[in-house]
Amino acid sequence: MLIIPIQNKPDWRRPPLVCFALILVNLLVFVLYQSGDEARWQAAEEFYFSSELPALEEQRFYEFVQVEKPEWRSQAQGAGEEFIYEQLLWSHEFHNWLMPQLAQEGEQQWLAQRARFDEMRNRLSSFAYGLTPAEPTLQGLFGHMFLHGSWEHLLGNMIFLLLFGLSVELALGAAWFIGLYLLGGLAAAGLHMGVEAGSLMPVIGASGAVSAVMGMFVAVYGVRRLRFFYTLGFAFGEFTAPALLVLPLWLGKEVFGYFFGSDNIAYWAHFGGLVAGFVGTMLLIRLRPGREIHVEEDLPPTPEQLALARIESLQNSGKLVEAGQAAASAQRQHPESLVLVEKSIELSALAPQSEAHHKAWLALFALARLPGQDFSPVADGVERYLQLPGDPRALNTRVCLILAQRAAKEKRWVLVEILLQRLQQKEQRHPLMARLANGLVDHYRRCGDEERARKAQDFARTLRPATI
Repeated sequence: MLIIPIQNKPDWRRPPLVCFALILVNLLVFVLYQSGDEARWQAAEEFYFSSELPALEEQRFYEFVQVEKPEWRSQAQGAGEEFIYEQLLWSHEFHNWLMPQLAQEGEQQWLAQRARFDEMRNRLSSFAYGLTPAEPTLQGLFGHMFLHGSWEHLLGNMIFLLLFGLSVELALGAAWFIGLYLLGGLAAAGLHMGVEAGSLMPVIGASGAVSAVMGMFVAVYGVRRLRFFYTLGFAFGEFTAPALLVLPLWLGKEVFGYFFGSDNIAYWAHFGGLVAGFVGTMLLIRLRPGREIHVEEDLPPTPEQLALARIESLQNSGKLVEAGQAAASAQRQHPESLVLVEKSIELSALAPQSEAHHKAWLALFALARLPGQDFSPVADGVERYLQLPGDPRALNTRVCLILAQRAAKEKRWVLVEILLQRLQQKEQRHPLMARLANGLVDHYRRCGDEERARKAQDFARTLRPATI
């Protein structure tokens, strides 16, 4: 059974860098470090079979089965040498049973060869940094989260990390995301060690930490209804449900897998990660102000977006006149929408001398009055407009003053000078012009351009009230 969300969209203006970094680290570890496992294992295997160990240990293995692993008897007898040598090479339990006996019997040469083989085998990534429940180590607790057994194992975990991590990191912030990711991985490891206590089989994979991210996702979205894609056997489809509803489904899937699924999957690690991620995030949401949790929701399109879609549909159909009329109408209804204003300019440019085209530019310049509006597209628009042939009549006195005042505030002094020159050509006098000219003087003096500072100062003097 597979259940994944299909509607949450990340905000690419604030890319989830930690999520991408985790994916990159996992890929690099697999490609640059784990790719050497084959050579490490080949060296260990060659050492084993070139030594006296195969001849010495086969009989001891039968003793081990009789004493410690009676459940292996049928396999040892039925599978023959293939099963026996697999255990001689891989079984930590056999190694730990054999070594004290050899030390007690004084088999120093045999003991040295077995210790040497064990040292070479332990260079494999799964032994060096995997999580062994019976012999946990600090490097194993953290290292197992970045190791994988195959490309399929790696890509499966990374796809789920990408699906859930993008939204969770945006909601919680990078620091809390990585902290809860690692905490979830440790909790997953802890539950697995508790259930599989005494096991000498190393566990590797980011599944526990990725499950924690899934639990974090459920906590972040809570009772919000989301669309999910599911597969159940050969059946698949979509359903809409509160995010919280899928948590028991995911947990139930892991319990079912433990009893009826593959023996090679650490289901309780998944279970522990899910619970830890969910609980940790719920505590975080309670402790932090609600405004700090940023959740991207799949909201219905706004009237502005609907208007833009209609305009582009007409434009793509070749109905440019109708598209221009729709753009002008939409721009009047949403005068603060930069995207609609620019669309109106684009379509009215088919008749550059028309009144509609100049009104579209005027709507762009009017955005300079909005404190929250980015001034860069407005300033760039002024420069483009002045390069058009004909009289730039949208830049009337009032508009020039508004633009020049905003340009001075944004430190766009070149534009201030251009606008003041236009006002001068129109023989306009306004108290604001003198202040702007004095600002130009100060700017050019700070830049060390005395000639332009002098010209600005001369212009400022012409704006002073006449005396009698």
